[in-house]
Amino acid sequence: MSSVAKFYFKPAEGEHIETTVKIEQEKAAAVCGTVIDRSGTPVDGALVLLFRSGQEKKLIDRQFTDDEGQFYFGPIEGNILYLIKVYKNSVKIRELEIVAD
Repeated sequence: MSSVAKFYFKPAEGEHIETTVKIEQEKAAAVCGTVIDRSGTPVDGALVLLFRSGQEKKLIDRQFTDDEGQFYFGPIEGNILYLIKVYKNSVKIRELEIVAD
C-alpha cells in the first residue's frame, strides 16, 4: 500500500502560508518506464502494448514512447498480472476503414 502527496506553491512577498496535507491510500496502480536500445539510448516512437495476462491475453492499452523513450499506463487495477510487449521498426501501421451494416 502506498500513499503519495505532491503540490507546488509560490508565496508572494510577505505572505505566510499555512497548510494541512492529508494523504489518502492510493487504490489504483500504474506502470511507467523507459525503452532504451542496447547502447542505453532512449527509443522514441516505440509501440508499447499492455495486456491483461491469463488464458486469454486482453489488450488493455497502447502507447508510443516519447522523445525520451518514456511510457505510462494508468490507472490500472492492482493485484492483476499484466504483460507488456514493446515493438520498434518491426511494426507496420495502416489505417483500416470499417463499414458497419
